[in-house]
Amino acid sequence: MKVLLVCAAGMSTSLLTNNMKKNADPDDVVDAVPVGELESVIDKYDVILLGPQIRFKEKDVKKLAEPKGIPSGVIDMRAYGMMDGKAAMDQARKLVAGK
Repeated sequence: MKVLLVCAAGMSTSLLTNNMKKNADPDDVVDAVPVGELESVIDKYDVILLGPQIRFKEKDVKKLAEPKGIPSGVIDMRAYGMMDGKAAMDQARKLVAGK
């Protein structure tokens, strides 16, 4: 599974990305990009997770992702605040499974 985290600038999300990688399967990919770069890389991923600080962009992300069959959602606020990589990976897996 290829997971993309989308954020405002990438600083705090990179910490969560590292924690998610610790809870990922060996063949999983977890990357993060600023929201401005999403359109240029979206086709490489299976699921998109937005940082809670840019939840206002969720409609725009869904407009890009849904026609491509890529599920997306806002990272759970508690998981994000605790930098809980396991919870974020579980959320990504559930989004993909519900596809």
